[in-house]
Amino acid sequence: MEFSLEQVLDKISEKEGVKGVLVADESGLCLGTRGIAKSAGAAFVASIANSARSLSDVSEIEDKSQYSTVSIELESYKIIIRNEGSFTIAVFQ
Repeated sequence: MEFSLEQVLDKISEKEGVKGVLVADESGLCLGTRGIAKSAGAAFVASIANSARSLSDVSEIEDKSQYSTVSIELESYKIIIRNEGSFTIAVFQ
């Protein structure tokens, strides 16, 4: 069963401890947000993920679970950013 982006955003945002979620395309265009995530942050999130991705040799990665994950800890929440190839997702916890 395929889910639309809206359904995926809703499903992730409903998980315990999630305060927000943001999805951006590889150019930093915001594809959707939920909760405390703001669309204005999409370009920054994509840039962080692309920079982290450039630290490893992505051409040799066959399994997406090996893509870089970045965790940014702030006083009131943390942001987990992960590049998934053609899009980047940021989960605010």
